[in-house]
Amino acid sequence: MRKYPPLATLTRECTQTTKLRDTDLVIDKGTQIALSIYGLHHDPKYFPDPEKFDPERFNEEEVSKRPHFCYLPFGEGPRLCIGEY
Repeated sequence: MRKYPPLATLTRECTQTTKLRDTDLVIDKGTQIALSIYGLHHDPKYFPDPEKFDPERFNEEEVSKRPHFCYLPFGEGPRLCIGEY
């Protein structure tokens, strides 16, 4: 699911004007946002040697080292894939 996520991107609409942390970027309410799930799952910052299949990436210790939303095989929040339940 990390190397080959079912969706390459997720799209969302910003529900309130938001300034992104540690940047000068402001996203206005109503702006459509595309999130690259494939890009996130292959970012070496979160998954070193991203092309390597390594099930140990998902043990409790390794998972606790990463931000919660850097692994999104089924989306997240109220639009989470029904198959996750």
